[in-house]
Amino acid sequence: MKFRSLLVNVLAILILLSMTACSSTGSSSKNNSSKDGDGVVEVTYWHMWTGDWKKLIDDLVNEFNESHPNIRVKALSIAGDADSKFLTAQAGGNPPDVMTQWNQVIPSWAEKGAILSLEEYISGSAPELKDWMYPVVAEIGSYKGEMYAVPFSMDAFAMFYNKDVFKEVGLDPENPPKTIEELDAMQDQLWKMDSRGLIDRVGFMPGGITLWGPAFGSQWADADGNITATHENNLQALQWFESYTKKYDPMKVASFNKSMGDNTINSTWPFLGEKTVFDVDGMWRLLDLEKYAPDLDYGVIPLPYPEDNGKPNSSWVGGNYNIIPKGAKHPEEAWEFILWLTGYKNEDWAGEMLPKGGWIPASPKITETAGYQDFMNEIPARKVFVDLFNSDNVQITPVIPVQQYYWDRLESAEESVMTGKSTSEKALEEVQKEVEKEMQKVK
Repeated sequence: MKFRSLLVNVLAILILLSMTACSSTGSSSKNNSSKDGDGVVEVTYWHMWTGDWKKLIDDLVNEFNESHPNIRVKALSIAGDADSKFLTAQAGGNPPDVMTQWNQVIPSWAEKGAILSLEEYISGSAPELKDWMYPVVAEIGSYKGEMYAVPFSMDAFAMFYNKDVFKEVGLDPENPPKTIEELDAMQDQLWKMDSRGLIDRVGFMPGGITLWGPAFGSQWADADGNITATHENNLQALQWFESYTKKYDPMKVASFNKSMGDNTINSTWPFLGEKTVFDVDGMWRLLDLEKYAPDLDYGVIPLPYPEDNGKPNSSWVGGNYNIIPKGAKHPEEAWEFILWLTGYKNEDWAGEMLPKGGWIPASPKITETAGYQDFMNEIPARKVFVDLFNSDNVQITPVIPVQQYYWDRLESAEESVMTGKSTSEKALEEVQKEVEKEMQKVK
């Protein structure tokens, strides 16, 4: 009797699993879509924003819901390791219908089959979408010739500098550094120590090898997708980073960074409190300056570059990309939400919306709208960031299936160099071996 009871339970579980699988597979909302009693399709939306940006996303979702009475998007901010949470949900057959995430995940998730190719949706309702975007934007969202992700905002990085501190030490605030060599010389005059010999203000400390790589003409992978971590230009950039560990005590720098805290969003950005004189960051920081330090006199410039064969007007660029998971219950409604967010064929609205987050448009057609032009003219420094999308010296993360792993390993290599635990040569050689090994696993 115990065996028969067990058999019945097992059969019941198998039937339940079968029914669950049938209800969660496939890519067409015609097969999967379920509606509330009022006929409204509920779309689950995951994103990674917190703080002030979460409030903005909530407002955007409410606006979409009000203008699309047949769809109700429910937004959820995913704190912590959003990537792992997504892959777990997707593997378990219960993913969100749409998710916004940084673009580094696109090749890996596409290779795993965790997200849908959007080609069918693009050809059906947005055939001009790729030409409508900045070319680099479409490139970031594509993998093996197909588009898997569409952004609604983009990021570029430039250098902020404090004009007040320039004046304090006798530097011309209207003559910021253009080259790496000029930056090295100027920033050395800007450090301040307290009575205990600890750092009270940093002139400049390199950080983010992937952000600075484009200024050196970095190459992280060749045209065939082979890893080139040890490329001479990459080495030159990291050796420049390393040179700062010989000028400034890594232990004191680490102590200073710890005192600033790990969370430097919004009002806690050290630049606002004049704890750093030079800082590399995105255009959204202009909103922080306006809100939290309206009296701070600052400037924004493209990243300085090496005098010898350096690349002016360079930047790493990326963005906030939207994907539809494989197994999403409402992909068609998710696609409608994605197109609305990106501003496709709705440029005037996007030109008014994107300034609220300090974001850069995915399309020059949005940049050209009156609303977005007014936004740039309000604070001329914004033009520095937007113009980078027309530069030949911007770079993206190599479109390879180990993209995120590669960037994580480079971050670790940078840390080991900046704390004096490794040399630039050894650190990049280790990255080369690690990422090649990971690529072999994928293949």
